[in-house]
Amino acid sequence: MKAGLLRRFYTCLLALILLQGCGEAQQNIAEPDAVETGRAKATPTAEDQTFDALPGWAEEAFLAQHLNQKYTLGTWMQPNILLGDFDGDEREDVAFLIINSATDEKGVMILHQNERNSFSVFGAGTEFAEMRNLNWVEVFEKVDAGKSVAPTLIDEETGDILGDDLENAVPLKSDAIFIHVAEACGGGIIYKKDNGYGWINIE
Repeated sequence: MKAGLLRRFYTCLLALILLQGCGEAQQNIAEPDAVETGRAKATPTAEDQTFDALPGWAEEAFLAQHLNQKYTLGTWMQPNILLGDFDGDEREDVAFLIINSATDEKGVMILHQNERNSFSVFGAGTEFAEMRNLNWVEVFEKVDAGKSVAPTLIDEETGDILGDDLENAVPLKSDAIFIHVAEACGGGIIYKKDNGYGWINIE
């Protein structure tokens, strides 16, 4: 009689231990992201991407015009963002490096702080000064308004660099953008010209 009761006691105790172990095992089964953050991580889409490195007004203008669906912020070099009055209206604009999401071509965009938040694209698939891809850019700097910039004078027959073409120097009425290959020939200045932008070749 006592042996039967003892067996029942041990059987119940063993069942209780097994049930408790199963419960703990179920509690420990979870996705790694759910354990770490409390919810699964979502993969960002093109629409979710923000250019939070830009000034607030520029980020809003960029997203409002759905430009993030075509371009991503270029980060292949630093600095990749310049602030300045690039169109001469006495309001601060922003210039930054971009990459065409479809073609991977690189370039520069200027967002203007005006009523329409208009923008200009140089390269990144948009032809400017017979260039569509500015993947060679290794120097990205602002040139202050008021300076006079002379293009490089090159011998048309030999291709030799003769120096600065002072006769065709351009006085900058607004801030400009200097892009160039680092420690090598090749580059120039993007500057405001009439109703658009011009290019000064500087070797």
